[in-house]
Amino acid sequence: MKYNIIFAFSFSTSCLLFALILLSSSVIPSATITSSSTPVMASVDDNQEDDDDNDKENTRDNDDEDDDGTNDDIDIDELNLLQICCAWSDKISDGVLEYRISGEGDEDSKQSVRNAIQDWDLLIDNLIFVEKQDDNSNEADLEIGFSDSNEDANDEEFDYGDPIAAGKTEFNFDDKGFIDSIEVTLSGGIFGDRFQNSELEQIARHEIGHVLGLGHANFDGNLMSESTDGGTGNISTCEVNGVLAANYWRLVDVSNNPQYPEAHFVVC
Repeated sequence: MKYNIIFAFSFSTSCLLFALILLSSSVIPSATITSSSTPVMASVDDNQEDDDDNDKENTRDNDDEDDDGTNDDIDIDELNLLQICCAWSDKISDGVLEYRISGEGDEDSKQSVRNAIQDWDLLIDNLIFVEKQDDNSNEADLEIGFSDSNEDANDEEFDYGDPIAAGKTEFNFDDKGFIDSIEVTLSGGIFGDRFQNSELEQIARHEIGHVLGLGHANFDGNLMSESTDGGTGNISTCEVNGVLAANYWRLVDVSNNPQYPEAHFVVC
């Protein structure tokens, strides 16, 4: 059974934390969960919600208060959070993530994508990106393409009244719920005008963050913010920590056995 998840990076959308149910008996093969899903935290374990309820029932009423009577509960809505989406399968157990850039984009656009990948590559240990040059070879782990300059990354014509997708990342999962392959689509431009190289690099860095297991941030001023006007082009320590948490089994433990992320988000 395989299914996929799509993250879209837009020009004007509100920031929210997406629900991603990675392992659920109700998931339909090849189903798509879009980035407009209900803003609640998802559990990697189907039984996590029940366990949480049991924990609450077994907790004494005064556990929420210190001896001095103060309440130290953390209001999660007030925290700057970066969502952890998912982990790669054993496709990266050799420490290599192969990618291929399709032939539609011009050479400057392709180089902007390579620059964005290199930025991530330099910050993540125990994993290297390797570009596949042969268009006729087998599929790469990561396929990167470009939409038409008159369309957004969803292959939809520009509509001034709707958000415009600057980039789209589509995950394909194996039957165990690990990332098996990914397709990234980058907009060739906006309203018929080609992106500046720096803009395209920012969009590509954002999408590569998804490729490495990140969801969206629930605040502005972060590379993984949901919209371009709310984010930054730089990769911060927060994003690096999120990637390490998402793929801890490979990037930290240097194991050959994929494991699901233990956390749903990191605090930035």
